[in-house]
Amino acid sequence: MQPLTRPHIVAAGLRLLEREGAAGLSMRKLAGELGKAPAAVYKHVSDKRELMSLMFDEVSRRIELPDPGDDPRASIVEAAQSAHRVLEEHGWIATEMLDGRLLGGATSMRLSEFILDALVRTGMSDARAARLHVAIWEYLVGHLVAARAGAPGLTPCPEAPTGESGAEDYPTVRRVAPLAAAMSDQERFATGLRALLDGAFAEPRDPHGTGDAEGAPPVSRSAAGAAG
Repeated sequence: MQPLTRPHIVAAGLRLLEREGAAGLSMRKLAGELGKAPAAVYKHVSDKRELMSLMFDEVSRRIELPDPGDDPRASIVEAAQSAHRVLEEHGWIATEMLDGRLLGGATSMRLSEFILDALVRTGMSDARAARLHVAIWEYLVGHLVAARAGAPGLTPCPEAPTGESGAEDYPTVRRVAPLAAAMSDQERFATGLRALLDGAFAEPRDPHGTGDAEGAPPVSRSAAGAAG
C-alpha cells in the first residue's frame, strides 16, 4: 500500500473542497476520502486551518508569472490577471482570505514578491510599493468576492431606475449601464487594475528614493513583503 504523504492529503483535500465547499470540508471527511483513519491524517496536517493554507499554496503554483521584462507595469497586470483567473476557479480562496482564515506559504508569496520587486525596480520607494501592493491585493480579493456573490448592489453600474422618480432623470446611467454590463469579469478586472496602476505611477516620486513625496517614512522590503 502506498504510504500517506502530505501531497496526497492536499490533493484529496482539494477534491473534497471543490465537491462540497469549505463548509463541507472536515478532517474526518478527508480521512474518509483517503480511506485512512483520522489519526493518520493528523500525523501530517495539524488541523483544518493548516490544510486550507496548504491547499492555497498548491493552487498558487498555477499562477503564471511572466518574465519581468522592461515594462514592470505591464508585467504586474499580466501576473495579476493570471492570479485572478486561477483564484476565480477556486472561489473558496477569496472567501477564506476575507475571513482571515487563510495563511499563505512560500509558494503563495511568489505573486507578492513579483509585484513588490517590479514596483521597486521602477524607482518606487519601499513605503509606496508596500501601499500599492496592499491596494492591488485588496482589489483582487474584493473583485473575486463581489463576482462570486453576484449581488445586484455589487454590479459595476446599476440598472436604470424605474418608478416614481423616472428613469429619464438618470440619462448617463441609462447610456453607460449597457456598456458596463457587456464587459466580462476579466475585462472589468483588468480595466480597474490598469486604472489603479495608472494613478499610482502618475504620482510624484521622491528623487532621493528614501521615502514618498508626501513624506511617509520608508519601509523595509521584508516588511513590505509581509503584507502579502
